Amino acid sequence: MDIDSVGTFTMCHEALKYLKRGGIGRGISSGGTILNISATLHYTASWYQIHVSAAKAAVDSITRSLALEWGTDYDIRVNGIAPGPIEGTTGLSKLVPDEAQNKIEEYLPLYKLGKKRDIAMAALYLTSDAG
Repeated sequence: MDIDSVGTFTMCHEALKYLKRGGIGRGISSGGTILNISATLHYTASWYQIHVSAAKAAVDSITRSLALEWGTDYDIRVNGIAPGPIEGTTGLSKLVPDEAQNKIEEYLPLYKLGKKRDIAMAALYLTSDAG
């Protein structure tokens, strides 16, 4: 909770004093951009992941609220990325035992794990003027 929820809120709040200097009416990216990373774990129940689910739900709520408030007040774009299981990450290795990783793909909507590059490309898009 401290790292995900409080950490996300604190970093966004500290960044605000610098980002809001851009002001409204100075171009699409003048107010700055915040990109928060969450997860999809809290969309359904997961065994023994109450702390993670609560923390990620808080990050999503912070992101939506700041997008509304700071987008209107300071022309700051606030977006979030909530990836599902990403291959080769610590999160996946903690949640899925090695012997089950080849079976997990059967239960995913696209029948494959996400890749780190997928998240990187989404982040690049959302933080660019195209976003």
